[in-house]
Amino acid sequence: MWGGHDPQEGALKFQMCQGDGAALPWPRVVFAPNGQPAAAPQVSPAELAQQAIAELGIEAPDIRLAPPGDSPHGATVGFPVWMWTARRPATTGPISKTAAAGGISVTVTAALESVTWAMGDGAVVTCAGPGTPFTEDQAGRPSPTCGHVYSQSSSPGFSIAATGHWRIRWSGAGQGATDSMDLTSRAQLAVREIRTLNTHVRGG
Repeated sequence: MWGGHDPQEGALKFQMCQGDGAALPWPRVVFAPNGQPAAAPQVSPAELAQQAIAELGIEAPDIRLAPPGDSPHGATVGFPVWMWTARRPATTGPISKTAAAGGISVTVTAALESVTWAMGDGAVVTCAGPGTPFTEDQAGRPSPTCGHVYSQSSSPGFSIAATGHWRIRWSGAGQGATDSMDLTSRAQLAVREIRTLNTHVRGG
């Protein structure tokens, strides 16, 4: 705890440092020689970047489906399902945050790169970006960017997991790096099968 210092030569001081309104990875305990103030804590750009990343407020995909998951009929075997995430800064980006302390500042920017959809029937679909929102005039057509067709039914519904893959870049104080983050949300979608019966009636 004393870091090789003689307890008779000074004291341990408890320090808390604030940066941009939020606590950095302190408190820290430092040694202060007798009669001298404790040295000001030093913050690294990487520490500031981690603070800013924690404050970005990015979220897992805000799942949207067509047909919607709360539809009384659900999807239909053989017909296209559209998948996308609602577009907000927190769900698709780009979103930025700056943290500053100790005379330096770091800016972090995050953007959604792709979404991986586990459709519950064993299929996994990876879509570049958030997907295309469905509109009624596209009924019966496949999504141009992110869709799936079920080949089997499920009355309880298939459990769908959407994982958003974020790319995070930070820079400041002459340094910088790239990081990634994966966030997952879930939904349920019932899938029914429509059966047709052909009959032939002979005339008398």
